[in-house]
Amino acid sequence: MKILEAIDTLFAEKKLPLKRQDIPNNQYLYQGNFQIRPGRRIPFGLVIAEGEEIVDFQISFKRLAYLTNYDDKTKILELLNELNNTKTFYYRACLAADGEIFLKAMGKTTEDVRPIYEQLVIGSRVAKLVIDELEKIIPPVE
Repeated sequence: MKILEAIDTLFAEKKLPLKRQDIPNNQYLYQGNFQIRPGRRIPFGLVIAEGEEIVDFQISFKRLAYLTNYDDKTKILELLNELNNTKTFYYRACLAADGEIFLKAMGKTTEDVRPIYEQLVIGSRVAKLVIDELEKIIPPVE
């Protein structure tokens, strides 16, 4: 079974309503939203390369928070470094140039795609943990 078919099958079994979309460079995108708490959802995505035996993938959780007061930048970067070293597991918490804080993980997979699903589940927990820590310094995203 091809890797993409294995992912589609696993997502259907787990009742994850994610549809595959073609994107440039022989890659595919699966997108969804994760509810952190009532009224607060964050988008996530899985990008995976087309292939037969071993392929690259990236998982990202977007819009965890936004740095709008750049006086807090040093505190946020120190917190992100601490979280990356102690609590984010496969993920890296990043600060983009526009102030968005997001998580990403990259890896390789085979036809056994269960680890991708497990990383998505862990990522949702990591995202909540990172948001809780960030909101001690910067206001929550509405």
